[in-house]
Amino acid sequence: MLPDHDMPFDQPTKKPLPLLMLLAVLSTVAAGCAGETGKVVAEAAGMATTAQEAKPFVQETRPADPQYMPIGRKFAVEPLCQGETAPPPYVPAGQAAHFSFPATPAPKPGECKPRAAFKAIEAELDAKRISNEAAGNQAKSLGSTPPPKPAILPTN
Repeated sequence: MLPDHDMPFDQPTKKPLPLLMLLAVLSTVAAGCAGETGKVVAEAAGMATTAQEAKPFVQETRPADPQYMPIGRKFAVEPLCQGETAPPPYVPAGQAAHFSFPATPAPKPGECKPRAAFKAIEAELDAKRISNEAAGNQAKSLGSTPPPKPAILPTN
């Protein structure tokens, strides 16, 4: 049976739909105005910063046209000058034998890198490799030391 008195019920709350729509419209308008004037206002409020001028060494290394940055630049390669013995001729084998390769012209005397300079660079790199290996071996030996014994607490 139903009770004789009316049961209390919650009336649906009014949703502030017009307020939400107004807020959405105002935020859209504010986002659209975020051009130069919006930036000035944001800077005045301390919410934005201005870009600082680049340091001189940065300006010197930047390209003249910042819109274009070449990718995969090719650097001139200075071939080695001919040594006492000529290199063996290239004889293509396998799949390479089916293709023709353009003959590379012999470099002019001033356009090649002297072999003595190459040998000096090679010796410098070998010395660096040897010092790196020695430093690695030293670090390996220092890392293999046993851990220290735990501290002994005095007993009273």
